[in-house]
Amino acid sequence: MHILSVSGSHISLIAAVMAWLAALLRLPRAISAVLVLSCIAFYSILAGCVPPVIRSAIMGGLTFLALALGRERESRYILLLTGLLMLLWNPLLLFHISFELSYLATAGLIFLAPVFRAWLRARGLPDAIAMNLAITLSAQLATLPVLAWYFGQVSLSALLANLLVVPILEFIIIFGLFAGLLAFLLPFFGHVIFAMTSLMLGLAAELVHMLARLPGGIVYLAAMAWPTAVLYYLALGTLLLGEAQREWLRARLAPWRRSAFVLFLALAASVTIYHAVTPDRLVVHFLDVGQGDAALVVTPQGRALLFDSGGTREGGFDVGARVAVPYLLHHGIREVAAVFLTHAHEDHAQGCGSILQKLPVGAVYTAGEGTAAYARSMGLSDASPLLQKFHAAREGETMTVDGVKVEVLFAPPAPGDGGTGNEVSNVYRVSYGKAQFLFTGDLVKEQEAKLVASGRDIRASVLKAGHHGSATSSSPAFLEAVGPRYGVFCVGYGNAFGHPKPEVLRRYEEQGIGILRTDRDGAIVFETDGEKLWLHTYAGS
Repeated sequence: MHILSVSGSHISLIAAVMAWLAALLRLPRAISAVLVLSCIAFYSILAGCVPPVIRSAIMGGLTFLALALGRERESRYILLLTGLLMLLWNPLLLFHISFELSYLATAGLIFLAPVFRAWLRARGLPDAIAMNLAITLSAQLATLPVLAWYFGQVSLSALLANLLVVPILEFIIIFGLFAGLLAFLLPFFGHVIFAMTSLMLGLAAELVHMLARLPGGIVYLAAMAWPTAVLYYLALGTLLLGEAQREWLRARLAPWRRSAFVLFLALAASVTIYHAVTPDRLVVHFLDVGQGDAALVVTPQGRALLFDSGGTREGGFDVGARVAVPYLLHHGIREVAAVFLTHAHEDHAQGCGSILQKLPVGAVYTAGEGTAAYARSMGLSDASPLLQKFHAAREGETMTVDGVKVEVLFAPPAPGDGGTGNEVSNVYRVSYGKAQFLFTGDLVKEQEAKLVASGRDIRASVLKAGHHGSATSSSPAFLEAVGPRYGVFCVGYGNAFGHPKPEVLRRYEEQGIGILRTDRDGAIVFETDGEKLWLHTYAGS
């Protein structure tokens, strides 16, 4: 994705080619500048004028002007000016992942790449290889905290990809530029060159897929807290210091070494004591997966349990791969002890397919529709070995993980007439001390009535509202039997169903239940030590 996305390297390449053409035709400097800047502007319009393209265009244009004026050493100031101009235009870009990655990557290329290039060349590497490796290392190191925060992983295969694939793409861009110009004059030859670039693009894609499958190509990283990120960039900045500056810094820091060591020991001891005296906590995350359900339960010892996994009925967006897995990685989850699915509908179960393929999962507990229904929902073949992990949950079944009790309170059989599929929703309860969390899937009123009539204790501190707040669920009798402090509605912003329904929200309000919604609050996180309950929301953080 990084290789194929529009970036400053593409714009720089186009600017360099146009400048070479202008020099070949011996055009005046003013006309050359107009030609290059016009090509950059036209390319940016074709690419959609999204933030990274605008940033790259401004950076490329200003850099070219600096080169034309013999001020190439001013690139650092150009980068700063570009960032300030874009943030003055739209301050919210500071929180835009595209802006963060593209700006930090460019900073890495400007500040770090020359240092790495000189170091690699001093060790005998050819300049072409040294330059490619320096570019890759600089971009990866400069963006590492952001990659860890958003994606929980960094690609090691990018080192090989930049060496093997980037040169091919540079030829594609140059040939495509000439083919576009040639097609106006000689359409046949333009088509021939376009066909050649198409074959080269296919080769590049196959190489990328091959490299991505290499063992160890991806390293998983936990998200850095902001103090850690600050220390990381300070340490990275020391690479930019000259030998004289390093000696000066060593001399200034030498008297403080012993004090710094004592302070470090004191901080480490304080953290250890704090964790020793602080009661263990259960953490329950209700993920914002749009119009679907997904909840992550992390036990006091750090083991992960999932209750539903999100998904889309249209199948155009892989919630499991693009929301659930990155969320797990962001919170340092590398494996899942068990997944509990309420039923087989895509908005509850589809994401589990990607989770199973990307992370180790112990077991998957399902409702009674049969394994084939879940395979279809997740896009797995009926012969997939992953299906061996699937087990139908039995009503009354109880399991305990790190002191956290998971109960299967209700597991209705699949109706003979098919129904809507919501009738078969399992109900799970997670308990830790005096705190309970009830997961009801899309349980309908008729099944709620059966559960209440069974006489089972279904009380809970937090209720995941049934069927996204549809009028088919959350009957007054059921809410009274559960008696929750909070009700969590897992709904997509502006969803076409009108969930949660106003009459359902009124029922919660009339019973004094606090209302939380993923479409407004984002991810909703509860922490409990078994006595107290703490609430955090993404939108309120």
